[in-house]
Amino acid sequence: MSDSLQASHSQTEFDFAWKALADPIRRALLETLNDRQHFCHVNGQPVDGICVQDLSALLALPQSTVSRHLTILRQAGLVAHQQKGVWHYYSCQTDRIRSLLSWLDAFSAPRVTIE
Repeated sequence: MSDSLQASHSQTEFDFAWKALADPIRRALLETLNDRQHFCHVNGQPVDGICVQDLSALLALPQSTVSRHLTILRQAGLVAHQQKGVWHYYSCQTDRIRSLLSWLDAFSAPRVTIE
C-alpha cells in the first residue's frame, strides 16, 4: 500500500470501503450521486447532494433500502451527508474515492523486468 494511503487511512477503513463497494446497490447509489444533474434545490438554492426520497425514486428502491445502504457508504467514508431541516442530502466523498483509485492505479504502472 502506498505511504500516502497508509498515512491517511487505516487498513480497516480501507477494507471497509472496498467491502462497501462490493454491493451492486451501493455502486448504483454512488453512480447516481456522481451524476450532478439530479442534485436537489431548497428554496431555489442548489444543495450539494441528493435527498433519500429522490434517490429512492431514481433507483426504484424502497426508501428503507436506500437509507440502509447510504449508512454503510457513509460509514465507509464514500459519501458525505448534510442535513437541512428534516431533509438529508448525500453526495460522493471524492477524496476517499480518489485514494482508492490511487491505490489501484499503482498496479497498472509498467513493471521493470530484471534479466
